[in-house]
Amino acid sequence: MNLIVRYIGKTVLLNTLLVLFVLVALTGLFGFIRELDDVGRGNYSVLTAALYIVLRMPGSAYELFPSAVLLGSLLGLGALASHSELTVMRSAGISITQMAGAVALIGLVLMGMVVMIGEFVMPVSESRAYEMRLSSLSRSPSLSTKTGYWAKSGKNFINIKTVLPDTTLVNVNVYEFDQGNLNRVTHARQAVQVAGGDWHLSEVTRTDFKPDSVDSRFIDLEVWPNLVNAEILQGLSVPAESMSMVNLNSQIEYLERNQLDSKSIKLALWTKITNPLSTLVMLMLSLPFVFASQRAGGVGQKMFVGILLGIGYFLLNRLFTHLGLANGLSPAVSTFIPLTLFALVALAGLLRIN
Repeated sequence: MNLIVRYIGKTVLLNTLLVLFVLVALTGLFGFIRELDDVGRGNYSVLTAALYIVLRMPGSAYELFPSAVLLGSLLGLGALASHSELTVMRSAGISITQMAGAVALIGLVLMGMVVMIGEFVMPVSESRAYEMRLSSLSRSPSLSTKTGYWAKSGKNFINIKTVLPDTTLVNVNVYEFDQGNLNRVTHARQAVQVAGGDWHLSEVTRTDFKPDSVDSRFIDLEVWPNLVNAEILQGLSVPAESMSMVNLNSQIEYLERNQLDSKSIKLALWTKITNPLSTLVMLMLSLPFVFASQRAGGVGQKMFVGILLGIGYFLLNRLFTHLGLANGLSPAVSTFIPLTLFALVALAGLLRIN
């Protein structure tokens, strides 16, 4: 039985990695073609565009992993079925339940791979990709350091400690210079861009440096017409889906502590929780189609239906998450509904072929 588990697991794993490689490569190729439109702006070269796409590939792999698992398992197990290897295994006394258990074991390995990519590889690579693209395209220089983000706007130097995914800026310092002399430092606990492009700075402390004195005053709310260049803001704001669960949880705690809306960040957190689970569900979903194809004709048709189910899960998941966010549904509920529905479909299919 251990030999069978390793054999099935190896077949599913190799085919999944092959499908994932093809999907990520195709996504990267289309992305590179889109990036060619920006080549020539600033210091953005073909090599920089290619490096940007390479850095985005872990994120693409994370997003496409469940679909790749479904396609890989359909191809791998389908090949075993077409060569009658699954029939031989069943003739040797190995039940479908035992085969499903072998597939579930490799599913745990694949789930571990998804978690590793989503928590340790994707956040770093995505952040680096956005920063590199920004610094190459933008005429306004910016820099990411341990003390936060630094940007230049006219004669002002801006330091931003944290940029939330909804582009809210936290702990902003603006240093205003005149002929090389520091004239004013403005600190705001939070900066939010409103309709029209203006920025609302809250809990502002302004310090003016005069030749013979230093004046400081506190302002509850101040409106700035121009704070950060739009291109810089776009580059600094990394999508919530690209963050690790630890960072997302920290963002949620900050927003709730300051009585701010955290639904979109919670949705991203629950999406990252359900994504590894969907990998296992996709594996289980492939089994009914593979084993059913041994009993009836139309193997290609059954494979096609299985692929459509995988695409349907992806679209249904996106639909429920967006509808849930728009209608005030709990992020946990909106992310688990599609997963539960397809898990029930997989379970019903397994019970039918047993």
